[in-house]
Amino acid sequence: MSAARITAWFDPRGRLSRRAYGRRVIRLLLLSAVLFCAAIALGAQGWRAGAFAAMGCIVALWLASLAQTVRRLHDRGRTGWWLSLPLALTALGVLPVETQADAHPVAVVTYTLATLVASLWFLSETFGRRGLPGPNRHGSEPCDR
Repeated sequence: MSAARITAWFDPRGRLSRRAYGRRVIRLLLLSAVLFCAAIALGAQGWRAGAFAAMGCIVALWLASLAQTVRRLHDRGRTGWWLSLPLALTALGVLPVETQADAHPVAVVTYTLATLVASLWFLSETFGRRGLPGPNRHGSEPCDR
């Protein structure tokens, strides 16, 4: 694979069709799973440098998936800033919400429902809906509809 093709995976400019996005996400997820298994195996054997290198590659793949998602949002006529909603909810997900459930049940239920609604919206926006026909401010229509 050439350097230009590799760097294209990290470029958020342009548009990406639903089908191409699905194929790329599956590839990135499978490669991440293989690298994660390799990191665990290398770490279990005491090869920490190899395990950290594999985890670094997973971070790079995560960045590539963010760029591909921005391109998919562009195909829907949205900016990449819409990606901040699921990322913010994911970041808030590391908070110990279950320890607050007894003291603040309404807040916990509200947060959980907001996360569910945002996740369903995001999945339908990226995987469920067609891109806008014709060119938009992010580029021309992808060829592989």
